[in-house]
Amino acid sequence: MFYLSDLLVVGFTYLFMTSFENAIHKASHYKSSGRLYRWHKLHHKDYPVTRLESDIYIDSASRYDNMFIRYIIGGLGVFYIASSHRIFIIISTEIVSYSFMIEYLHTHFHLKKSWLLKYKWFKRHKRKHLIHHIKQDKNFSFLTTNIDKLQNSYLCDNERFNTVISNS
Repeated sequence: MFYLSDLLVVGFTYLFMTSFENAIHKASHYKSSGRLYRWHKLHHKDYPVTRLESDIYIDSASRYDNMFIRYIIGGLGVFYIASSHRIFIIISTEIVSYSFMIEYLHTHFHLKKSWLLKYKWFKRHKRKHLIHHIKQDKNFSFLTTNIDKLQNSYLCDNERFNTVISNS
């Protein structure tokens, strides 16, 4: 049985996930985050401004060293301890689903010939992410612009983006 309060949990979880995603991605751009910074820096080396896309996805970092996954699992541990079984199932299902979706989309953002390029929504999110690789202090969120806009870190620079893409 589904309760109205479950919808509130889903809504809260979405707000938490998107805020956490933005915060952890932003933190991964600061040397003071240590291992998180060193791990994420490899991705920006794999996809510098001169090569934002590739035919196959490049991932120099080990899948077992994925720092984002470590933080997600840690967060789920906190939710497990702090919530009821029912609430934890809702939260963990949403967070794990969202995380897999983001990972899948992120991989396709960097592919030259993704099957998802036939969709306008995908092209819009891909462009936003690739702009992040051009201007690394902008566009930390993947699927929403709200948090970046609130923090004045959103950039929609189509001219610069088109120039860089046409030179690759």
